[in-house]
Amino acid sequence: MKRRFYLNKMDIEAGIKLFFSMLEEYFRNDEKEDIDVRESFGRVTAEPIFANENVPSYNSSAMDGVAVISKHTYGATESSPKILELEKDFEYINTGYPINKPYDAVIMIENIEIIDDTKIKIRNSVFPYKDVRKVGEDICKGEMLFPRYHTLTENDISFLLMAGVFKIPVLRELNVLLIPTGNEIVKPEEKTEEFQIPETNSAMIKNFIEKYNANVDVHSILPDDLEVLKKTIEENIEKYDLILLNAGSSAGSKDFTFHAVNELGKVIVHGLNIKPGKPAILGIVKDKPVIGLPGFPVSCNIILEDIVKPLILNKTKEEVYYDNEIIEGVSGKRIHSSITEKEYLRVGVGKVEDRYVAIPLKRGAANISAVSKQDGVVYIEKGIEVLEDGEEINIHLKRSKEIVDNNILVIGSHDLLIDLLADYIKRYDKNINIVSANVGSIGGIMAIAKGYAHMAGMHLLDPESGEYNISYIEEYIDEYTLMNLSYREQGFIVQKGNPKGIKTFSDLTKDGVRYINRQKTAGTRILLDYHLEKEGISSDEIHGYSDEEYSHVNLALKIKKDMADVGLGIKAAANIYDLDFVPVAHERYDLLIHPSFIDDPRFKLIQEIIGSEEFKRDAEKLGGYLLKDTGNFIRE
Repeated sequence: MKRRFYLNKMDIEAGIKLFFSMLEEYFRNDEKEDIDVRESFGRVTAEPIFANENVPSYNSSAMDGVAVISKHTYGATESSPKILELEKDFEYINTGYPINKPYDAVIMIENIEIIDDTKIKIRNSVFPYKDVRKVGEDICKGEMLFPRYHTLTENDISFLLMAGVFKIPVLRELNVLLIPTGNEIVKPEEKTEEFQIPETNSAMIKNFIEKYNANVDVHSILPDDLEVLKKTIEENIEKYDLILLNAGSSAGSKDFTFHAVNELGKVIVHGLNIKPGKPAILGIVKDKPVIGLPGFPVSCNIILEDIVKPLILNKTKEEVYYDNEIIEGVSGKRIHSSITEKEYLRVGVGKVEDRYVAIPLKRGAANISAVSKQDGVVYIEKGIEVLEDGEEINIHLKRSKEIVDNNILVIGSHDLLIDLLADYIKRYDKNINIVSANVGSIGGIMAIAKGYAHMAGMHLLDPESGEYNISYIEEYIDEYTLMNLSYREQGFIVQKGNPKGIKTFSDLTKDGVRYINRQKTAGTRILLDYHLEKEGISSDEIHGYSDEEYSHVNLALKIKKDMADVGLGIKAAANIYDLDFVPVAHERYDLLIHPSFIDDPRFKLIQEIIGSEEFKRDAEKLGGYLLKDTGNFIRE
């Protein structure tokens, strides 16, 4: 057979781009299987995963001490202590034990004075749920735990089990066939002649590939015979996702890989402008990749690392984690810490312009969600009481810098569409993650103004103009881009059947009505205060006005668990817990975009997604959303 020389060698970057562009359908074609969560370490989610249980599932004590009825403690001071009686005002409790009615707060053991077996003295009053780990504090039932294409870590397994998820859909592992070829090749233990070459590459190739959600079968050694090679590929191409041939890819008279692949399908690239590794063959047979690897070990390893590994990761959607790289960044939030202990603060991380920003995740020893979602850890040394926002910090990465560089930081008002967007983004580009923090609409504006986020969600009503967001933004930012995400229904989330008859804001002042609020910087809180002022209602008349939650879902959960009767929130959150909903307003929810993000390909992808009919349909299924102006710029 006529020798084939490298007449059209390509740069490796161009060769990979060409090869992968012809495999787009191959990469898109996902196959999934349901497996036990305990067996899912390192596997990749095929669909978004939602919590089946609240974590924690009950109100529990955050420390050793006494459970008390908070209103029985009111008025206690250093100069005027109060005496509490066992089983009337308090009961002893240990960390993690459930808080049972009528008790609703905890006083740590160090802050009480034991008088006798039935009486204690306290010198400070406590508010409801003080030092109580509230139901759903870590995660709420129905909340998205992970989007599709998330690679599951050891921490994720525990998190899933805790959230009541026992079976999950994952992408099927890749099946790879490795075919060693060559008349002079033998198994190492069968070498009897000096001229024979021990076939050791297969051990290296198999172990290299099986790190990445792939199973490798090693075929018996084939001779340098074109027809035998073709027949073997033909017999196996339907059974495997990828076929690798080792040796026979060069330009020698006995190198048949090129001819076998080209006669069965098409060789896309033969010969690369690299040294070593030049003789690689990249081909496609029946829409599946067939790759000829060079025989020399170093050349083979280069093609494995630079071509085979990216191909497998593109197909399996796996993320590769690297621990302990340290990068410099800034804190995206003011953080209070203990001066007596070193704190390990778990953070989400993103790169805004040319600096890394760390956003704190949920704190507390029991909050496993922070471990699962962490991009890195910031160590706050003993003696530091406050870490200021913008302060320079060292971030110890728990994911690769490449992953962190692709993260999109979304800070501001909570909305369920941000979770939906996070999942949609993974469908289009598995390497992009959304890192979100619920700090309220005003907090989102400040994050954009200070360069701590790529986007911020907000829904701030201006009482004077009736307009949303613009007047608040212009207090802090001169030039900005504002894009609509949705219109949504805000209203009273109430228990099933609305037993307290909540219909108007004045009903919140009724005796026996327990309200649950959003935090001070939240747009929902501003909407409430607007209506209270408009109707001449004092916040002091509302029992629970100071009881705050940081998301609509957590607020709805507290009502579901009979920890409150009513709260102002979005209809979609009420739907999650099958609660009733009394509409109050249709509000506009916008995304404020950081100037550096406008021309970013990731933002262009977001625009494409939220403008799609599929996204709009899925959003409206959540309930209470109207996406008539989605993707339109309010101001640019």
